[in-house]
Amino acid sequence: MVKDLTVGSPAKSLIKFSLPLIIATIFQQLYNLADSIIAGNVLGVDALSATSVSFPVTMVYVAIALGGSAGASVVIARHMGAKEYSKMKTAVFTSMTITLVLSAVLMLMGELLCNPILRALNTEEKIFDSSASYLKIYTFGVAFVLLYNAATAAFTAMGDSRTPLILLIFSSVLNVALDLIFTVDSVGIRLDVDGLAWATFIAQGLACIASLIWLFIRLRKIRHSADEPRVRPFSLPIALSICRIAIPSVVQQLFIPVGQMFVQSIINGFGSAVIAGYNSAVKINTLCIACNNMMSNAVSSFTAQNLGADKPERVRKGLRSAVLIVAVMDIFFIIISLSLSRYLIGLFADNSDAQFEAMVAAGKQFLVITSPFYIVIGVKLVLDGTLRGSGKMLLFMIGTVTDLVIRVIFSFALSPSLGFLGICWSYPIGWALGISATIACFIIAFKQVRRRRSDDKLNHNEISK
Repeated sequence: MVKDLTVGSPAKSLIKFSLPLIIATIFQQLYNLADSIIAGNVLGVDALSATSVSFPVTMVYVAIALGGSAGASVVIARHMGAKEYSKMKTAVFTSMTITLVLSAVLMLMGELLCNPILRALNTEEKIFDSSASYLKIYTFGVAFVLLYNAATAAFTAMGDSRTPLILLIFSSVLNVALDLIFTVDSVGIRLDVDGLAWATFIAQGLACIASLIWLFIRLRKIRHSADEPRVRPFSLPIALSICRIAIPSVVQQLFIPVGQMFVQSIINGFGSAVIAGYNSAVKINTLCIACNNMMSNAVSSFTAQNLGADKPERVRKGLRSAVLIVAVMDIFFIIISLSLSRYLIGLFADNSDAQFEAMVAAGKQFLVITSPFYIVIGVKLVLDGTLRGSGKMLLFMIGTVTDLVIRVIFSFALSPSLGFLGICWSYPIGWALGISATIACFIIAFKQVRRRRSDDKLNHNEISK
């Protein structure tokens, strides 16, 4: 179902549009949690540490996929809002072409740089081979990750948030089933850590193929008028428009895993138990942030469609609604994280493991310190989404970079004296200073828009005279 976000109640439109995206994200993150839970309980804490070390690197691929698709989504949404269906289709095909080229480059670089990256992260020798094998298999399927995200971004830009939900549920359920088949002796073939990687490869591949077929069928059903330009497989002007928004979005998304890689290099010096506990807590933390990020993406599409339709007043109303939605959602996450922190971390390993208590203590400490600040990062991401949807990419970048750079700086500054506690506190410090920078950027953007509209009105009056 293609949804026009330029009509109806902004609050109801955002809720109906964002809810499937958030549910899809929860399924995706639950898969990530299940993946780690299976690794820790079936294969042991060392296996969980091996996949955890690779996690920031795999998130680099995901960040490129999300950032690139966000840029394409904004361009597609603008043409959708302006009812320029021919250009909208050309934008979809252009984004797919860019994605294919980028996938080939990443696969080559990933295979060549896998071992040097893991060495740079101070990966323990006892888990190095498992981490490298896992990462190489994941890299082999990176094209599936990028193409799948490009397809779901196109659906989202057209106002269809249900199809990505269906595809993600399919992929997540299949992935967990394959995890069990490839790791549990009594269920199927035990491939240890490699089994987790192959499960992801197969599930993402099938989801990618299904999403592309579904997308092309959907595009055929959207009719454009005869006086519109013909649909082309690639357009250089549209490609440049996509890149103008996608590149800052990719950089923004990359700062998260790159920042995590710097932090991971510190964490890896604390041993397997802390590595496992920290990364288990980070995955729970990521569930909340990812849901907020989906609201950010929904706000970007909402903003782009309404600016394309020249309805800026709806953008302001939508922003207020989005802030309220993330506040309610984050209060729920805060309550769960604080009240069930020990139980949540305990899910990731067998309590008979010698490292279990140390792992749980580290993960619980991280959640208790960071979770009260979820609302801060939620509001920040909504403001970021509005800036991105309105094309204010420089301001969008400034707010994002501030958060992540400060977080990494404080991790290195505080860990020598406070140890793991310093890593934990670097997160809320980065979020707090990051939202301050984002609010300042948002005020600047608002003044720019108001000044431009005032100048346009003045010019109109002069012409009328």
